[in-house]
Amino acid sequence: MKDAQLEEDLQALAKAFLLLKTEEECTAFLKDVCTYQELRALSQRLHVARLLRKQYVFHEIVQETGARTATISRVNRTLRDSTGGYQAVLERMEPETDTKPES
Repeated sequence: MKDAQLEEDLQALAKAFLLLKTEEECTAFLKDVCTYQELRALSQRLHVARLLRKQYVFHEIVQETGARTATISRVNRTLRDSTGGYQAVLERMEPETDTKPES
């Protein structure tokens, strides 16, 4: 797919998400457009990002999520060098939670 077409399709997908009004509608749309494996990968990456933001270390994240260290590294790199998408979502999901709970 050409980069221009990918960008156009990505914009249309983003607009489609913004049209959804409830968590249930969003979940239904995700289940319609993604395979089970895609949903699993997306969900796992968000879970990893949440744990990284709370300062969990890699081995703790592997234990909790089952994610591979390559996935954790990729999410960690994206959190540092990204366009801000993860940060915007994480701040809105968990604005008061910046560290992991005490053991």
